[in-house]
Amino acid sequence: MLYDDPDEPTYFLWRFMIAEPFHGRGYARQAMLRLIDHVRTRPGATELQLSCGEGEGSPEGFYAKMGFTRTGKVMGDEVVMRVGL
Repeated sequence: MLYDDPDEPTYFLWRFMIAEPFHGRGYARQAMLRLIDHVRTRPGATELQLSCGEGEGSPEGFYAKMGFTRTGKVMGDEVVMRVGL
């Protein structure tokens, strides 16, 4: 689920889920690459943000490999990450 408001330069990925039996097959990487490419086409888009939990089982390492970095912000108990477009 993507927050997509063409009047905002920042887009936010609210949910990104791949069922566990399909982890490690490259589906998440391909889907994320396509999502980033899509957001780049949106009017005035400057970055894509998301949030994720920390610790064991966290997808933070995956997001970091995709180019996301921590913003220093926290939403609830999740860290916010961003990738520039």
